[in-house]
Amino acid sequence: MNILENAKNHFRDKLSGDLQSVEVPEWGTDGTPAKLYFKPAINFQSQEKIIKLSEEGKKAEAVVQALIERALNDDGQRIFRQVNRLELMKSVDPEVVARVVSEMSGDEYSIDDIEKN
Repeated sequence: MNILENAKNHFRDKLSGDLQSVEVPEWGTDGTPAKLYFKPAINFQSQEKIIKLSEEGKKAEAVVQALIERALNDDGQRIFRQVNRLELMKSVDPEVVARVVSEMSGDEYSIDDIEKN
């Protein structure tokens, strides 16, 4: 096996690992917090969408894009789609979105990193 195959296998293992979760009390029902799931890593293609928006000065859109890219249900399917971006931007508490994205991102990138670009 060569180094590229080892690198691909490593990332595939990382992506196929257990889903992590974050609780969002503000989005729950009947006193039970909503639970959003996410993978511990995302690929460059997903990261590029976020970074591009940030570099264009669209920092809020970059944070929302991060939520779209990362938020999954308990079956590992995306909760939000691109068509939800405008609605998320206009109708959802930005502080909650920023907190959730920050918790999902861990060491990958932070809201501060996005805002610096």
